[in-house]
Amino acid sequence: MRSKHNTAVETVVLPAGLGWWNLYFICKIALYAQGLIDFHALENFTFAACLLLPIRNHYGKVLRQIVAIPIAAVLLHYDSFMPPLSRLFSQFDQFLSFEFSYIIELLSRFVSLKLILAGIAVACIYYYMAKSIRVTSLVLIAIVATGISTLTTPPAATQTASNTTKNAIASPNDTSNAALNRYLDSFFNTEKSRQTQFPSTDTQGAAFDILLLSVCSLGVDDIKLAGLEDHPLFQKFDIVFDEFNSATSYSGPAIIRLSRATCGQAEHSTLYGPVDPECQLFHQLEQLGYGKELILNHDGVFDSFLERTQRYSGISSAPFPNTGVAATQKDFSGALIYNDAGILNAWWKNRQTLDNDRVAALYNTTSLHDGNRILNKPPVFGVASYQQRGNTLFDELATFLENLEKSDRNIVVVLIPEHGAGLRGDKMQISGMRELPSPSITQIPVAVKVIGPNLQRSDSVFHVREASSHQALSQLLANILEQKVFDQTHFSAAQLSSNLPQTAPVSQNEGSTVIKVNREYFISLDQQTWTPYSTSK
Repeated sequence: MRSKHNTAVETVVLPAGLGWWNLYFICKIALYAQGLIDFHALENFTFAACLLLPIRNHYGKVLRQIVAIPIAAVLLHYDSFMPPLSRLFSQFDQFLSFEFSYIIELLSRFVSLKLILAGIAVACIYYYMAKSIRVTSLVLIAIVATGISTLTTPPAATQTASNTTKNAIASPNDTSNAALNRYLDSFFNTEKSRQTQFPSTDTQGAAFDILLLSVCSLGVDDIKLAGLEDHPLFQKFDIVFDEFNSATSYSGPAIIRLSRATCGQAEHSTLYGPVDPECQLFHQLEQLGYGKELILNHDGVFDSFLERTQRYSGISSAPFPNTGVAATQKDFSGALIYNDAGILNAWWKNRQTLDNDRVAALYNTTSLHDGNRILNKPPVFGVASYQQRGNTLFDELATFLENLEKSDRNIVVVLIPEHGAGLRGDKMQISGMRELPSPSITQIPVAVKVIGPNLQRSDSVFHVREASSHQALSQLLANILEQKVFDQTHFSAAQLSSNLPQTAPVSQNEGSTVIKVNREYFISLDQQTWTPYSTSK
């Protein structure tokens, strides 16, 4: 009986050598060859050596296989370009609020059908090769050879031309850790001294409203990928920012940064702390007689968006009610999203009944957020879904601007997205993931429209081509006030934009910083060491 038992046990023991673990290393080396992951040779070789250590006890071998599985998963993540596990785990509570269908969609972005089929094919090839070839020896040689290749690969050439610009610090000529750290420190020290000066109430001209259209998940790269760059909406603005940096890839920090636009860019670690009232855009506008309003097309519950906006943005009032407005989408957690045109038209109708001649309103829409589903229509996913929802949103915003032009009120409308959607994805993040503030997410399409019943632009659309961020927007509003635009029949878009401050591209989330130095992007996950950020997929 013992002999039969031992024979049965031997049939389930992995083949000699690494056995099926060979497949793990073969796949990783193949992914590295395609540039999809990094490869740490010492760690991988050590892991392979531990798998090869002779263990005579059967239960010891089984235990080793069990322990090896999570180690292999962690090592795979270490070799990948994905964000640190600590950051991924910190978002786990939000992950649990996702609908099951959205979780499946996210998983499909990690592992595609093509990748699964390729894995099956490689497994079949390995199964037959292992019968006649000592695969383990070849795999160990491949690990060593791959490790040598990672050591001998020359570093990417670095541009040495300086990009010194007005009101912005110059990039260093080298990209060592020390140089990049000094650059970042110098950037924030410079930003602390910058502040927009608004004119006094005595010098104000004709009254006008300000409407900030804060669109979640709208980046320049998303617009291009979805083929929406030629939509008529983008032809309606007077001033367009071509290089505007959102400085973050998350909604909460984005709203806070917008609300603090009157001062230079602050470090992420300071966003949820006390702030000088002079740095708060809505406080400054309130001092000029502006009433403050908040409008949402969603409930603001996810990630405590509404609570944090009311606490940190300077607008503490309740959002405009969505009573009577139809819900057209549901988000990734199942919450309803209301029609943009319905919300905006209801607000504008109510606005015209108010006694206050100056109102500054912040409208936040999540109609383009990843994972949304259009109600009463067959489900569509990915780029096709974004394109469909984007067309609808842009159509409604374009029509709304036309309605404003037909009214008898003065208003400045600012399209100011929170951040991009990350629709394309890259080596470090799958499509829709925004844990790292990559340039494809933080470059956003910002534009301004000046509307008055007897007001016309005297020149062509002005493009702000220099690197800009939120302070340039506050300076533009100050210029409109200073130049008393609505006391005139014509205005110059170029003149309004003549003195806008420039801000070097520096973006931060909690635990990550991305900077652009000499036309190349670098990322730091520990605030000390830097590596190039690959924007390719």
